[in-house]
Amino acid sequence: MYKKILEEVLLSEKPSSGIHKLIETGEMNNIIPELLRLKGFDQQTPYHDKDVLDHTLAVVDGIKPKLNLRMAALLHDISKPDCFTLDEKGKGHFHGHHVRSAAKCEEILQRLGYEEDFITDVKTLIRYHYIKEIANVIKEKGIRRFIEAVGEERLEDMFELIRADMSGKASADYEVIEKLKTMCERELRG
Repeated sequence: MYKKILEEVLLSEKPSSGIHKLIETGEMNNIIPELLRLKGFDQQTPYHDKDVLDHTLAVVDGIKPKLNLRMAALLHDISKPDCFTLDEKGKGHFHGHHVRSAAKCEEILQRLGYEEDFITDVKTLIRYHYIKEIANVIKEKGIRRFIEAVGEERLEDMFELIRADMSGKASADYEVIEKLKTMCERELRG
C-alpha cells in the first residue's frame, strides 16, 4: 500500500507537495522515515541555500516524471546527515555521502518491496551522481570506467539526475554535464 502511495506522489506533477503532505500527516514515518532527518538539516556550505530536505524536493520536482529518476532524486542525499563534518573554517562537508546514500537506498527500496533490477538502477544513479567525483573522472580521463560503472543504458538518466541535482543548488555549472556527455559520446563512438 505505501509503495503505491509513494509512486503516485513521485509521479505527480509536483511531488514535493505530496511529500510534504505525507510528512505533515505522519505517514512518511511508515514509508521512508529516514527522510525526516533531512528536514532542517543545515548544510553549512555556500553551494546550498536550502536544508537537505528542501534541496532534495527541488531535485525531485525538477526531474522528469520517470519512477527510477524521481526515486533516485528522492534518495540521492538520504545519508548526508551521517556524513556531515565541519572544517576549520566552519564549512560543511559530506564526504562519501553518495556511497552511503546508495547503500541506504538499497535498504529502503528492499524494505518497500521493489524488484532487484529497479533497486540496482536507482542505487547506481545515486552512487555515481556526485559531481565532484565526476569532475575527477573527467580530469583523470577515467571516462571508460565511468561508463562501465554507470552502464551505457543509464547514461541519459545519470545526466538528468546530475542536472536536476545542480539545479537544486544555489549555483550551478551545467558546463561540466555537457563536457561529461561529450566525453561519453566520444568514448562510445570509439
